[in-house]
Amino acid sequence: MRILAIETSCDETAISILETKNNQYKILADLVSSQMKIHAPFGGVVPSLARREHQKNLTPLLIEAMEKANLLKKNQELKIKNYDSKFKILNSILEREPNLLKDLTKFLKSCEAPDIDYIAVTVGPGLEPALWTGVNFAKAIGYVWKKPIVPINHIEAHIAANWLKNNILRQTQDIKMPAICLVVSGGHTQLILMNDFGPPTGGYKILGETRDDAAGEAFDKVAKLLNLGYPGGPIIAVRAARITNHESQIMNFELPRPMINQKNYDFSFSGLKTAVLYLVKEKYLQPNKKGRPKLKITKNELNALCAEFQQAVIDVLISKTLHAAKTFNARSVIVSGGVAANDELREQFVAATRKAKINLFLPEKKYCTDNAVMIALAAYYALNLSKNKKSKLKSWKQIKAEANLRIR
Repeated sequence: MRILAIETSCDETAISILETKNNQYKILADLVSSQMKIHAPFGGVVPSLARREHQKNLTPLLIEAMEKANLLKKNQELKIKNYDSKFKILNSILEREPNLLKDLTKFLKSCEAPDIDYIAVTVGPGLEPALWTGVNFAKAIGYVWKKPIVPINHIEAHIAANWLKNNILRQTQDIKMPAICLVVSGGHTQLILMNDFGPPTGGYKILGETRDDAAGEAFDKVAKLLNLGYPGGPIIAVRAARITNHESQIMNFELPRPMINQKNYDFSFSGLKTAVLYLVKEKYLQPNKKGRPKLKITKNELNALCAEFQQAVIDVLISKTLHAAKTFNARSVIVSGGVAANDELREQFVAATRKAKINLFLPEKKYCTDNAVMIALAAYYALNLSKNKKSKLKSWKQIKAEANLRIR
């Protein structure tokens, strides 16, 4: 089975091609085009810019992926049946993406349909303008190539990344159920009870989620507040690692751990960000010669503040996750999403789950952030676990983006 996967839920344009056979897998192509530098001046993702970059990147990435997978078959004299009507419909699919239409049409006119079985695409949740670009791209190539499309939930794909291990596709039973899944990223912080890998065999129940900022979003906002740049998570992690315990005790920063003692599974990180803001205003903002506020803080103080902020987030995430695991007698804890790449978070989760005698699963770091391999993998399991495989497949006419799609 070969699956071409497309991911455009936020600010990464990603395409992968996954080949599976006898429970073995081979990643024939795994490409990601980051938009980090474009969004950095704004301290966060601008949906309209993300959409523009996806339009620009998708066709070149598709061509490169097919070349890497040795699936690119160019034919300058390619004869497409019902040529005029096909490209008339293609125009209607991509009418709101004129640049993408131009690039893709040129490519499709000179390239034969590749030897793939399915196209998988993220349909939600995510930024609606970004999602629609990827969805319309999948619809276009699915229509011209006559390939069925598998719509994928982005959150389920993050969870699925834990099933990749040393070129072996984990069996669904390899991770003992029930499991508590913590999906923690720039756009999401959710605790999910998982009874099995996706419907119809089992499904998920959202136990709690953030009431305001996601954890990754809080990292970005605090980094912007401290003039550290974007994205905030990796920068704050590097700063935090530079401080010693002795220096941290001398600085004696004490930030709140929002909702940590509440007997629910929800999160709130907006107040933590605000606490950093008030601290900075009180101690470190001083007027310059023009009377404008300027941040004046030593490197050690900055490092210590980053360490305390990071630890506050980690304390809440681990406490809430273990509380849920205990309540629901979970046999496994699964951590996914971009923030799961944080070294300190990973180390402390290892220690905490070992103490609680619960199995912990963490994806490889490169599969924590948004990527298309996890989209392909989610499609693989959706197709192989479904009693009615056809129910998972959609024609190009049936696919649509759902920015607020829920896992279920």
